[in-house]
Amino acid sequence: MRQQNDQQPLSRKTLLGFGIGSLGTGIYSITPSVLLLYFMTDTLGVAPGLAALAVALPKFWDVVTDPVMGVISDNTRTRWGRRRPYLLAGAILMSVSFVFLFSVPDFATPTGSFIYVMVIYVISATAYTVFAVPYISMPAEMSTDPHERTIIMSWRMFFAMSGLLLGSVMSPLLVEWFGGGRQGYAAMSFIVGGFCALAMLTTFVATKHVPNAQYTQAPTSVKTAAKAGLANKPFLVLIGTYVLQLVGIGTFTACAPYYFDYVLGRDGSTAGLFFLFFFGATTLSMPLWATVCRNIGKLRAYFVAVVLYAVLSLCFLAPGAATPLTLIYSLAAVMGLPFGGIMMIPFSMLTDTIALDTNTRGQRQEGVFTGLWTAGEKTGLAFGPLVAGSVLALAGFIESAGSDLVQPDSAIRGIRWTFAAAPAAMAAFSLLLLSRYHLPASQLSATTK
Repeated sequence: MRQQNDQQPLSRKTLLGFGIGSLGTGIYSITPSVLLLYFMTDTLGVAPGLAALAVALPKFWDVVTDPVMGVISDNTRTRWGRRRPYLLAGAILMSVSFVFLFSVPDFATPTGSFIYVMVIYVISATAYTVFAVPYISMPAEMSTDPHERTIIMSWRMFFAMSGLLLGSVMSPLLVEWFGGGRQGYAAMSFIVGGFCALAMLTTFVATKHVPNAQYTQAPTSVKTAAKAGLANKPFLVLIGTYVLQLVGIGTFTACAPYYFDYVLGRDGSTAGLFFLFFFGATTLSMPLWATVCRNIGKLRAYFVAVVLYAVLSLCFLAPGAATPLTLIYSLAAVMGLPFGGIMMIPFSMLTDTIALDTNTRGQRQEGVFTGLWTAGEKTGLAFGPLVAGSVLALAGFIESAGSDLVQPDSAIRGIRWTFAAAPAAMAAFSLLLLSRYHLPASQLSATTK
């Protein structure tokens, strides 16, 4: 195994080159999360329960493919390293499939649209896995210093949050700009897909000389990989905590267009501006959370972020059509600050749990743990739209194919509570699990809190 003794600190150029790929993954991740369920129910005329399945099932498929991709990348041997060939392939395939996802043919029935979207989303999600699992694996082998790994993750998460910001703002506005309906979504997909490809391919080129570990024995099966994950108790606690939070976050993003349309009585541009303030604050908070982690420790900082996020989420139970937008945007900005901690800190802690495994087992298995992590991540995000769609169906939401409908009061109440209370409830549950997290600093290569 190649050691990285006396490694020099990573340069800003290296951090920039690595981090910019998250601009593309962030845009890709948020756009279907915010728009796909709403696109299916209010443009394609698919029933909310069925639409929720189309959005959720591809993510459950990722639970299988992500660990497999982790094992594959750990065992890859090329002159480009273990990870980079997949950055190239995944960037191209994901961006092309994204265009097809929102360019839906005019089928005779909503069932045809349902099947088409689900199949294309499975293909697109698989392409995303090919890029994302090797990419997220890289920080754990780029540095032996846990504090420098926090810096790497803060750069990555800065660009990821910037991607979430751009995607959540740009995508709804582009749909409106191009006239809405099928043509609006299709035009949006060409622009957004091309932007994602540019960002992700830039990272492929820029990471040519980043440190990477090669020529080391790694698990050769998913079963072996699963055993490695189950043996790492800090990893299990951390992933369980994060998955619970993601269920609430996925519900929040899937319900957002409905909340602004039917609860606040606003158009898609309002949702875009909401996410501008929300993810704008999240992005700006990244250096703050890196400092907080260094001063009080990652675990304590994570607790603070989760508690603040849960409390602020409940504030969205009260607003209605008469609420000034300045108040809505202000709440979005304040809530975005602790959300930055929820997005950054677990990924930094993940690299520590991987380092624990490396030092106790003597193997480089970054891809294994990243594959298991992203599988859990997508499981949580899959339940989000599934919860949202199920609540809409149970509350009596009426789907349409572009026409304006008056929704029953039960549907409005369902949207309000799902948007505001689900993130708070799941965050509260996650704290019970997080309280069991313990990582022995003595077993890491450098002191970590």
